[in-house]
Amino acid sequence: MQKYVKACMTAWMLMFSVYTLAATQEQLAQQQLQQNVDAVLSVVRDKSLNEQQRISQVERYADQYLDYERISALAVGLPWRQFTTQQRQDFSAAFKSMIVRIYAHSALMGASNATVKVLPKVVNQGNNKLETFTEVVSANNKHYTVGYQMYYSDGVFKIYNFRVNGTSLVTVYRNQFDQLIQQQGIDATIAQLRDKGLGKVQTKK
Repeated sequence: MQKYVKACMTAWMLMFSVYTLAATQEQLAQQQLQQNVDAVLSVVRDKSLNEQQRISQVERYADQYLDYERISALAVGLPWRQFTTQQRQDFSAAFKSMIVRIYAHSALMGASNATVKVLPKVVNQGNNKLETFTEVVSANNKHYTVGYQMYYSDGVFKIYNFRVNGTSLVTVYRNQFDQLIQQQGIDATIAQLRDKGLGKVQTKK
């Protein structure tokens, strides 16, 4: 009987420990997201900085928390396995530059006049992966729910995907990259990203 009680107590303690660890990770993820939001909004609303200075500061800050290679791998999908190490590095750098070039101005201008609230919701996706959320209300009162899919590594939650009202960033780009790689090859796709972004992808007939 004593052995049975001891085994039950041990199992209960282990379950409690796992639950506490998960709860702590969820709390840490929300705390980091709040810090990220506060830091970025502080920069974009700093009127002593010009636009390029704001973009540069936000980019340097984001570099600490965004896993660009993982974002790139998910955006490319299965063809990523065909990339060499150098091609992966080149693609990730070009993809990052394209995203900054396309979204930086509109995102900064929108964020400066928006209300951003970290929501009390965390989805634990297992394997140290979580999704946290913010609600963004634009100046013209449009509401957006932004999900940040992240994983925990070395004391930091790294973001590997964004979802806006349920639409995934990496999914949006996957079909375009698939077509480009099939039509032009890996190196030409990287060159196009580096030079001018995706542009209009022509589908072969």
